[in-house]
Amino acid sequence: MIFTILKVIGIILLVVLALILTALLCVLFVPVKYRAVGSFDNTDIRAKAHVSWLLHLFALHIEYADETDGYIRLVFVKKKLFDNYEALDDDDMDEAAKTETEDKVSENTGDEPQIPADESEHVADEQTENESTAQTHNEQRTVNDENQPTHQKTYKKPHKKQFKDKSDRIKNCIYKLKREYSDERNKAAFLHLKKELFIILKRICPRRLKLTMVYSTGSPDTTGISLGILACFPVGYTNRWRITPDFESEKPYAKGSFDIKGHVIVISILAATLRILFDKNCRRLYNRISR
Repeated sequence: MIFTILKVIGIILLVVLALILTALLCVLFVPVKYRAVGSFDNTDIRAKAHVSWLLHLFALHIEYADETDGYIRLVFVKKKLFDNYEALDDDDMDEAAKTETEDKVSENTGDEPQIPADESEHVADEQTENESTAQTHNEQRTVNDENQPTHQKTYKKPHKKQFKDKSDRIKNCIYKLKREYSDERNKAAFLHLKKELFIILKRICPRRLKLTMVYSTGSPDTTGISLGILACFPVGYTNRWRITPDFESEKPYAKGSFDIKGHVIVISILAATLRILFDKNCRRLYNRISR
């Protein structure tokens, strides 16, 4: 009996360990795929972006056209990311409140009875007295409201000192990096960082980057200059971009479409990060900068 219980417990532990190992291998070696397609015509931009992992069991999808829409899916659970409604600004809310009060006032004035001419002076005196008393009550009420603590959330503008402190920290960090880079002992650390960062960028960059575009800057000379500048970058001719200049148009415009596709394997990014962390020169550089 005891041996059978131990056998069942051992089988359960082996199954759990196998599931954990399988999940870990999937996270490390199954690529995260991403793709973005879209079109543009001056300010009219339409795009779709999709990120998926493990046979689309985990996915993130975002669309942008007239409205922004998207969802996230975890196995069989799907949840929307954006609510498609137009939020009123403060000015719109103030205008709506003003129109509502004007409507109420117009309804009240339309229902008021006509006052005879004999009693008009008496009514005017009573109205002035009522207005004066109401004004005094409002002043007392505002004083009492100011004395009472309020629980409403108030937006505090960031103080100039906070921006100054952040800028000083950034300047101090840049100064430390320049100082350490000029030191000959840290050359190896910076070279290693440069090498690993290029490897990470190479793993993240898309495998396919297509672009089809027709454009004009409004004048033939600047259109030709911009085409020459674009031709200097190898990303264009390696991906066979189709860029057509329009020298006859007198108005600047740009229209076309794009297609970006790639994948990221976590093990490659993790390996480069671990090589940076376990390098003794990088650790010494980090300790010197963090002082």
